[in-house]
Amino acid sequence: MSITSDEVNYLVFRYLQESGFQHSAFTFGYESLVHKSEINGNDVPPGALISFIQKGLQYLEVEANLNADGSLDENTPSDFTLLQPEELLTKDVHELRKTIQKKKEQRSKQEKLKQKQKEGQMNGSKGKKSKQTSQNNNSNNNNSGSSDRAGGPTPMDEDKVAE
Repeated sequence: MSITSDEVNYLVFRYLQESGFQHSAFTFGYESLVHKSEINGNDVPPGALISFIQKGLQYLEVEANLNADGSLDENTPSDFTLLQPEELLTKDVHELRKTIQKKKEQRSKQEKLKQKQKEGQMNGSKGKKSKQTSQNNNSNNNNSGSSDRAGGPTPMDEDKVAE
């Protein structure tokens, strides 16, 4: 599949017209001889050039996420990396693959760090709970029956005093 220069010229001509660049469209159409091409304008949908470019960029992005031989990695479907338009326009596929590899490595490092933080929080909260439980048990054992704690008597202590 290929596209001819006449077809590209017509797409650019239509884009200029649709975008309101009437003078530019006229000049471009005159210089590129669009009016002599055999393209039926009724067959070309509005926004065709933009749609064509977007699909091309999406194709390039998919191509960059594949291996050099066109195969998928085991984790590619779930680990698809999106690229910025600037990257797609300024880099070739080899450079895009390097960019994707760096992004995947960064994402992997971040996920490992988050996992370590979660494990640390889980271990830390278990340690805090056991410390609090042992402190509460010690204070209950040391102060049972007494009402001279900083918070004053508790309802249980008052019941014991009333007896």
